[in-house]
Amino acid sequence: MRALRVILLAALGAAAACGGDARQREPATVLFLTDFGVKDGAVAVCKGVMLGIESRLRIVDVTHEVPPYDVETAAEVLEQALPFYPPGTVTVAVVDPGVGSERKSIAILTKKGHLLVGPDNGIFTLVLASEGFDRAVELRDKRYFRTGTTSFTFHGRDVFSPVGAHLARGTPIDSLGPSVVPVRLNLQVARRSGGAIEGSVRYVEDPYGNVVANIPAALLDSAGMHVGDSLAVRIGSRTLRLPWRATFSDVPDGKALAVLHSRGLLSFSINQGDFATKYAVKRGDSVSLRRIPE
Repeated sequence: MRALRVILLAALGAAAACGGDARQREPATVLFLTDFGVKDGAVAVCKGVMLGIESRLRIVDVTHEVPPYDVETAAEVLEQALPFYPPGTVTVAVVDPGVGSERKSIAILTKKGHLLVGPDNGIFTLVLASEGFDRAVELRDKRYFRTGTTSFTFHGRDVFSPVGAHLARGTPIDSLGPSVVPVRLNLQVARRSGGAIEGSVRYVEDPYGNVVANIPAALLDSAGMHVGDSLAVRIGSRTLRLPWRATFSDVPDGKALAVLHSRGLLSFSINQGDFATKYAVKRGDSVSLRRIPE
């Protein structure tokens, strides 16, 4: 009798533990990024679709102010934000100039355990470069789409939002469709050339006008360039002599300098000013720099 009581108590304890685990499990956070803007209801519609599938979702707005159709800027913003969220986080990214065309709709699992949902147009290129690629599938199983007719022009509502919500509540990625290899953007890579470094403007930081080059700290170090040096910097057709300092206030207000951006890339700034506007710099402009001997 005593043995039976022990068995029953153990079984009840296990059941309670299992039930407790199930109750405590929460859906993953969903990061949401678009170029929709916030002047109409498109963002709210997509959130409503997600919450209709899983009401406990935590939806984080990365931004909805990506310039229209600008896949490269969207890729930059995602790569900047996603590393600060835990494995299992789902990203729904909708910057989709090819909506309704033959471009694929995909979901991706990175080697760091992040799940990505969006159009197969290269929007996840930088995240994959930094986190590694595990696998990707084309979104084919319409059971995970929004119920009803799928719009040719609003896949954010009818495909990406519902799929993201299903993934967040635990749907396996492999159940969504067949394996695919994601499209990637053709990005330029900085390199050493003699005593110089040749690169390009990777993006302009809005609203400050800081110009971020595709030149990483390791490449600068390999060329013998360090904080405290003076650099001869050619951006486009203009050549400038810039001090490389640790932070903006190391030079007087209104003066230009080079700094190492928080993302580990060399950037060019004006202390409390707008470098990009003053020197008419845009993304993709060529950058060349040399260390000026003391």
